[in-house]
Amino acid sequence: MGLILLLNVGILDNPPDIVLFFGRFHPLVVHLPIGFLIMAIMLQVATQRTKFKPLAVYISLAWFMGAVSALVAVIFGYFLSLSGDYDEDTLFWHQWAGIALMLLSFASYIIHKRWKNSLSAPKWALGLLVGFLLMFTGHLGGNLTHGSTYLLQYAPNPVRNMAGLPSKVEPRKKVAVLDSADVFLDLVLPMMQSKCVSCHNQGKKKGGLLLTSYEMMMLGGESDNTIVPGDALKSELVRRITLPMEHDDFMPSEGKPPLTDQEVVLIKWWIKIGAPSNGFVTQLDTEKALTPLVSNYLGLDKNNLFNKKVPPPDRTVIDSLINRGFVVNPLMKDNYFLDANYSLSEYTLEASDIETLLELKEQLVWLNLGNSKVEDAYLEKIGLLYNLVKLDLKGNEITDTGIKHLSKLENLESLNLYGTKVSKGVLELLPHLTKLKKIYLWQTQVTRQTITQLKKENPGLTIIYERE
Repeated sequence: MGLILLLNVGILDNPPDIVLFFGRFHPLVVHLPIGFLIMAIMLQVATQRTKFKPLAVYISLAWFMGAVSALVAVIFGYFLSLSGDYDEDTLFWHQWAGIALMLLSFASYIIHKRWKNSLSAPKWALGLLVGFLLMFTGHLGGNLTHGSTYLLQYAPNPVRNMAGLPSKVEPRKKVAVLDSADVFLDLVLPMMQSKCVSCHNQGKKKGGLLLTSYEMMMLGGESDNTIVPGDALKSELVRRITLPMEHDDFMPSEGKPPLTDQEVVLIKWWIKIGAPSNGFVTQLDTEKALTPLVSNYLGLDKNNLFNKKVPPPDRTVIDSLINRGFVVNPLMKDNYFLDANYSLSEYTLEASDIETLLELKEQLVWLNLGNSKVEDAYLEKIGLLYNLVKLDLKGNEITDTGIKHLSKLENLESLNLYGTKVSKGVLELLPHLTKLKKIYLWQTQVTRQTITQLKKENPGLTIIYERE
């Protein structure tokens, strides 16, 4: 208690790093007193029945363990509070409720230890108070971490209204078509809610910044230039989300999932066009440069190929491929889409094998020809397998001359060119592969300059060009 009082008079106004380090353990140690104190109350209740009477000897031990761990949690909790950015009123009540809980726990321990067979009324009164304080203190701790509306976010409206909260707002309908996508409500705000609001809410305003609404975002925090409409480079928000993850100023901090490359691009674009509070993406993206990226981010570019029914394949064709070293497997129980893999074959791939594959052009969606001595000439036929979704050509001596024949694969989502001799030809190929989501270019002749250009021209595309 003396330590807590000393801390509260400002001894640690400028806490050293070691204090803040121990403070980060509060969310871990705080569960210990919760468990011990609940166990103590349960033992106290259970031992009222004859068959549980032998457990009475453990009641004082449970109260002692709960009290001691509560003391540790209180100290670490205070250390954590020194990092700042918490709502002062909520922090005040959470802190002193925690201290009261600790003191009452010690009082319960002393009474159960010294007066095992007497003072029944004080024991039950303390037990009820400790139980109430456990819920109250935990609730306030949740508010500090997740915001004051966290507990009742999904509660029925009558419960919300009793707690002084407004009725629930009907959730915004999921975007079904790109024309209805609002730049702030459907893109920016959901990003903030999923990645940033846990540290920038009413209960925990890190850097004095609230990211729960458009007005609060534009108001900013300790930095005057959190969002500079029209200038992403001068916006502190952009600087923070693009720093190296190990940097102290990187956001989101504390090991939370960072914004994806797609999200960073969209945030920059939103600020660049003036950080509007509303407006349809299709109207704001006048050059249509971000349309594919937004479609991909909102899941509007789903491949409808698998909704089609294809006829069963010719069994003799499949047997012929198997005899040539192909492994052919069905991909679905209720359709006839196929996966063909030649990468483990002991045979040498020939042009006639590709001709045979063409007889399965409706059913074939996955094709692995890795390390199969594929030649550029073969790619002209492979480019006719119009239902291919995944194509693996790694480890083959193919070049830009060959891959240009893949431009008609409009359903292709994944293309593996690892260990091939392709180079700048990918720049001409990719604009045709509108559904492509991932391409492997590691150990090819594609230069870093080309990679940079590919990233700029295809912001929604995942490019693997080095060892992960």
